[in-house]
Amino acid sequence: MEENTTVTFKWENTTLSGRIEKEYENSFLVEIDNPTKEIADSYNGRMVVSKKDCKVEEKN
Repeated sequence: MEENTTVTFKWENTTLSGRIEKEYENSFLVEIDNPTKEIADSYNGRMVVSKKDCKVEEKN
């Protein structure tokens, strides 16, 4: 996957989606679309997510 790809992943029983901002060896830095207040406050709206947990969001 490359930067700016939209991905989905599960976090605390919630499916989140976001855009890949940066790729690391085993993870991605993802800017969350519509972050919850907790994610915005605790994670600045961005999270590092394992590559194994990310799926490319399908476009309809």
